Amino acid sequence: MTSAAAHPGFGVTTSPTKQELIRFAHLVIGNAGIPFGPNKIARLVLRFRDRFPNGSGYAFFLYLAGEARLSEERRADALCNPDIAHALAHFDPTPAVAIRNVVRQRGY
Repeated sequence: MTSAAAHPGFGVTTSPTKQELIRFAHLVIGNAGIPFGPNKIARLVLRFRDRFPNGSGYAFFLYLAGEARLSEERRADALCNPDIAHALAHFDPTPAVAIRNVVRQRGY
């Protein structure tokens, strides 16, 4: 059996940090115009990290959108926001491709 050191990235999480998730949540919630305060956002981030310790940024976006009760249309609009798309691309390169496809389809 080989060690994790022999395979960079194997056995290592690339999950966003708590601070990254908090900044991202403020960005998403702020752009959606939802009145979540900083304490509520911090609680959501901690709850997400407890439930999904290796959760991706995109998984957090879906979790946050569910907690904020964003409609499918508002979720798609949020993903088309260049700041949010850039933040997700930083977390997860694969969902970034999906976001670019949505942006291209909508003609943004």
